[in-house]
Amino acid sequence: MTDDGTLLRAYDEQMRGIGSPAREGLIIERDGPVLRVAGQHRGFVTASRDLGVDGPELDALIARQRDYFAMRGEAVEWKTRGHDLPASLTDRLRAAGFVPEDQETVVIGVAAGMAGDPLVPDGTTLREVTADADLRAIAAMESAVWDEDLSYLGEDLIARRASSTRPPRLARRSDRAGGR
Repeated sequence: MTDDGTLLRAYDEQMRGIGSPAREGLIIERDGPVLRVAGQHRGFVTASRDLGVDGPELDALIARQRDYFAMRGEAVEWKTRGHDLPASLTDRLRAAGFVPEDQETVVIGVAAGMAGDPLVPDGTTLREVTADADLRAIAAMESAVWDEDLSYLGEDLIARRASSTRPPRLARRSDRAGGR
């Protein structure tokens, strides 16, 4: 039996970071303990479970990300998880003007115990989607389901698929603005 701590460590190792880092037009930069991504439908900030900073140093890190994306005129999501450290992170994000989205729930487990043939209802076909038109149709379906414009998702999926074989590009903060 696998314990919760082992599953959370596996989640952190596999799910933190950037899904498709080689996508055209992305700006990926590390700023201390965080990785920020610009140039998509909205910005994204992620980090390891423990940022390793707190207090005024954490407030300054948060303000830099907020100000960076505000300067770009780009909305931003700072992805947090319930087991992130420091425990004050979400309160400090709120204090800096970040607005939490609805809470998400992730179910994790050992794949071998959950694997099997999919149960597909009669009259349904299960297939891999590869055509651009199908990826745009997914975006249209998501827009209808969630009653909001998610049309960017089609182009995002197309770009992710196209970049799945390109090597990632990572800029260091010191590489920008004359090494500041």
